Amino acid sequence: MTVVNIPGVGFPFPGKTLVIPPLTLGDLEQLLDRINRVMAGNMDKDSIATVIDATHAALRRNYPDMERTEVANLLDLSNMREALNAVMGASGLEVTEPEPGEGQAPSTGASSTLT
Repeated sequence: MTVVNIPGVGFPFPGKTLVIPPLTLGDLEQLLDRINRVMAGNMDKDSIATVIDATHAALRRNYPDMERTEVANLLDLSNMREALNAVMGASGLEVTEPEPGEGQAPSTGASSTLT
């Protein structure tokens, strides 16, 4: 049995539940622009690669021997959005529902409004 070193979100992948820990800041720095495009609703080859890359980057912190292809085979159309939401939630970024006509994007919790 694998020892989970970094707490996170338990996620039910097909056949097994894995603990998705937060992304490292380095991984988040590399992936954030791509993740924001996915959350805006874009669905293309790069969006799929982004979901796989972000999920793999998070999971490899607890499962260092897990290959990207294994993560790709755990994800499908029915769980890819929820998996990305779990990655973002574990990383402390809240996924907010878009206003009509807007794309979905993660929130850092900080307000952009001056008071």
